Amino acid sequence: MYCPYCGIDHDDATTIRSIEHIVPYGIGGSDSLTILTCDRSNNELGSTVDAPFMSSYVVRAKRFFLGLESNKGNAPTLDLGGIGWIGGKEVPISYIISGDTKELKIGKPSVIKTPNGDGTEHWAVSGDPAQARQILEGKLRKQMALGKTVNLEDGTPLRLEDLDRILAERTKTILNPSVLKTTQHDYLEFARFFGKLALAMGHFHLGESFSRSASGDRLRKNMNAETMEEVTPYGHIWPETEPVQGALNMIAKEDHHTLVIMDGEVPTLLVSLFGEIGALIPLGEAPVGRLPTFSDRGMVWRIGLPSRVLRRLTILEMVEERLAPLRQPIRE
Repeated sequence: MYCPYCGIDHDDATTIRSIEHIVPYGIGGSDSLTILTCDRSNNELGSTVDAPFMSSYVVRAKRFFLGLESNKGNAPTLDLGGIGWIGGKEVPISYIISGDTKELKIGKPSVIKTPNGDGTEHWAVSGDPAQARQILEGKLRKQMALGKTVNLEDGTPLRLEDLDRILAERTKTILNPSVLKTTQHDYLEFARFFGKLALAMGHFHLGESFSRSASGDRLRKNMNAETMEEVTPYGHIWPETEPVQGALNMIAKEDHHTLVIMDGEVPTLLVSLFGEIGALIPLGEAPVGRLPTFSDRGMVWRIGLPSRVLRRLTILEMVEERLAPLRQPIRE
């Protein structure tokens, strides 16, 4: 058995075969668009290539709003946390939402210690109530073990059994908290993912001869790259797709994955995930200094979301589908 991912001819008698979703199932891949790989490559690349891409904020948000579960049935969650301001102070905030729950937490409690003139300390603890309780209980138990007492601001001794009541009385609800979330785009994660996707689609459509070719080797190298310096420049990958955005807009459809292979001067893969995240990747040696000429020959694979239903179209059928609304008669 030949595995396009590792490029190895395996012994059929000793190798475990694995059905690989070309578009990962967790982002809406279809059971009707798969290739056969060795089990080891499937598992390793699922962890090292697919998982980081799926965990990026832009992809995770798409998964969440479309309700796309993983192949293990896990529902996606979304962290809307970031840096917040409470009482004029900057604090890290975690705000995890899932399909039916919301959990807002201050990421790190604040403890301000002020020495008193008599050698004692005044503690001011703010943050998530559960974490604040843990800090106060630890302090109280430590002092009790030393035979010392901990007093509240009014001088009343603090007891363990009083913690929950006191925290409940002093917990404040923050109305309209402001949170600034900053996300970073890791281009290497996207380069590796689209290298893997292009290799799989080339193998699926063009056959084993493609995945054994120099182009297949180049995509394997990019798929396994550990630094951007190891990535061989090829094509255009989101968000650096401005030069080819016109071509990607032609194939994009909201809440769909669309994959197109044009059999032109150089077989070329165009991808639009969720109708927004795109890539154009030559599956051969592209002409130096210019885009390859395209052809109306080729195939289109379109996956509806969240249904995962796959449609196969010709390129002419896809173009006709895009132009059909423009041909509707105008009613006065």
